Amino acid sequence: MRQEEKHMEERMLDVIVEIYNHMDDSDKDGFTLEDAEDMVEDQIRMDKEAGREPLAYDPQFFYDTIVELMEQDAE
Repeated sequence: MRQEEKHMEERMLDVIVEIYNHMDDSDKDGFTLEDAEDMVEDQIRMDKEAGREPLAYDPQFFYDTIVELMEQDAE
């Protein structure tokens, strides 16, 4: 993996963890890939509003990572 890709993935993980930390139980209970797609759209909009170049956010990566975080929390 190139250094730039690794950095991008780390930034994406930071964003996902930040979002996850603001989710309540009702957000987590019915979490779907569609929710992850909405998160990606919101994040791209927020990046643009903040004057940042949006990353190539992947809804499937968001979904898989959040599901993984929920499973870790359940342990």
